[in-house]
Amino acid sequence: MDVLAELESMAINVADADDEPISDATIQRWEMLFGFTPSEASAAIETHRQDFSRTRVGHELWDAIKVEKEAKGHDRESYEYSLRNPHVPKGGSPSAAASERQGTFIVQLAGPLNSPARVQEAAALDRAPALVKGVGENGESQFCEIDTAAKANLQKWVSEHHAGFQPTIVRLSKAKKELCRHSLAPMLGKECVLPQHRADEADFRPSPSADQYPVWYFFYGTLADPDVLSRHLGLEKGAQYLEAETVGGRIRTWAGKYKALVDAPGEIVSGSAFKVESREQEDTLRFYETDHYEVVRCQIATRLGVLDGLTFRFDGEEKDLD
Repeated sequence: MDVLAELESMAINVADADDEPISDATIQRWEMLFGFTPSEASAAIETHRQDFSRTRVGHELWDAIKVEKEAKGHDRESYEYSLRNPHVPKGGSPSAAASERQGTFIVQLAGPLNSPARVQEAAALDRAPALVKGVGENGESQFCEIDTAAKANLQKWVSEHHAGFQPTIVRLSKAKKELCRHSLAPMLGKECVLPQHRADEADFRPSPSADQYPVWYFFYGTLADPDVLSRHLGLEKGAQYLEAETVGGRIRTWAGKYKALVDAPGEIVSGSAFKVESREQEDTLRFYETDHYEVVRCQIATRLGVLDGLTFRFDGEEKDLD
């Protein structure tokens, strides 16, 4: 190693150290490129900037590759980070979705992506994605909700057809909800695709349906705490629960402290039942649980009888569990 060259590089990095707060645009860029959550992006940027031995991309090299890399969403700083961290998925790569954890994202409607129909075309979706509205400093903005595969398709389309445009894509840490309209799948403790669990009637309609409200939920962790639930849902009178049990699961933990409901056919879990009144309440709960969980159907035994309901099942791998 050339020690003098290494020291010179470190000196340049120290001189160029950025003391300015990390901008929202920079955080969003790193979320889009590397699949980070906002807090992960902020931490990675700060660590990168404080690493004075990091790889530098010279002015001449950057001028030569700038157009190509910016088409994939990079600026110079994020590209330098990607060189030092080759295991991190890079935005604009068709293979990024394969190595990135599955998740939910929102893309702002702007430029060539100015409508759900255009997002549908760019992301190669079967139907137009759901429209989400938000209000920020610049007034109301509109977004479409997409998944990891759609995000990769969209970034590829932008790089091929609108190289000068950088879409705003933000990862949402939200529990997945993909209820089948023709079977009970996904259901706690049951493989509903197996013949013995399939419905016999051709016109079978699973309950609860994907867009049914109000809907009963089975809670087993912090959401079974009335103070926690009331605070997150803004309930003035406090959360009203029913004592409940569900069958087909077992409680484990992940990351040393978080409760995780996993499939365990025939086993019984005790908890609480709560009636979620609206999609807005449900979305709040899905954000609270994060994308480490998914919404699945279950049967909830209460003093009112057995209710068709939903719960949050751990959505991770066995190796993640304690």
